Amino acid sequence: MKKYLWRCESNSCNNEFKADNPYECPKCGGDDIMIVEESSLPLSDTAKKVFIGILSLSLIGLIYISWDKIFPEDTGVVGSDGLTEYQITTSLFDNYFSVTGIDVDELGIYAINLLSGERIYSKGNNFYPCENGNFLIKWDENQDFIIKGKRKIKNYKLRKNAHKNACEPLPLIVESVDISESCVYTIFTNMDNDSNLEVSLNKNTGFVKGKLEWEKSEINGYSFFYLRIKNSNQTTKEKIDVCTIESEAPNSPDAPDALTISNSFKLYISDIKNNRTQFTDMLKRYGTTIEFEGVEQDLQEFCIELRTRSRNEGNSKISLLRLSTNNVFYSSNRKKIIKLKITK
Repeated sequence: MKKYLWRCESNSCNNEFKADNPYECPKCGGDDIMIVEESSLPLSDTAKKVFIGILSLSLIGLIYISWDKIFPEDTGVVGSDGLTEYQITTSLFDNYFSVTGIDVDELGIYAINLLSGERIYSKGNNFYPCENGNFLIKWDENQDFIIKGKRKIKNYKLRKNAHKNACEPLPLIVESVDISESCVYTIFTNMDNDSNLEVSLNKNTGFVKGKLEWEKSEINGYSFFYLRIKNSNQTTKEKIDVCTIESEAPNSPDAPDALTISNSFKLYISDIKNNRTQFTDMLKRYGTTIEFEGVEQDLQEFCIELRTRSRNEGNSKISLLRLSTNNVFYSSNRKKIIKLKITK
């Protein structure tokens, strides 16, 4: 309720006071009183200021938290061809360089040391070299976007100590373990091309360099694969699923029909990074041979070749590959997919 400034009109009083709706002067008790002006108590002024202050701080905090959504850095421009184009900018700092104009994590952006070919440590949009050198900004190629701007960082020099994690080895990640019909286990990692990658069935001993395929007879009841980079203290563990050879299961169902396999391949080449497993999971139990450009390969070799081509050439050529239903070949009892012939 509003309060007002009142005055007593008695000549002997003339008292001014604040009240809501008084009946008399609190000083002399006279009823000849009138409103002088509208007023507010000091407490109300304070309350207003506190409220406005809290509201302002809340608004500032909300804008800060939602800054990326209100003013997104990674908003690309969609061209007439349907591809989203991003323009990147690189900035150099004392012990890192930064990339703006994109969301690094969402688009799978990373940087490598051009001398060693190894990825360097990153956090958000910042990349932290362990040493001076030349570096290249890269990404897993995807036909849905293109990136323009400065990608190569030449003659970068650290002006202060490297970040505490910059010289630590990057984590070794097992992407999947594919199992063929004959129970051959094929391991896919984010470091398949690292010559120091080692695998063992025992946590502490027996590591073999580059052994990414294992026969069922070799596994012999072990429960896990153990992977590491040579001379690293980091070990990655991956569970070994039980596999039954088809000859041991005569009542196994027929293999998927040719149209299902063709559609699965079409989905795979649309995004070879994110859609690979749905394709390989369908084929891994059959030990299928892949014929591509006149050369026969196993499933792992074919997937690695596509991944290498994607990184070096982009995904536009890969998206032109075809697998027609006539090029899916089965065993006589249709329980096994013998071969797929990939064409352009």
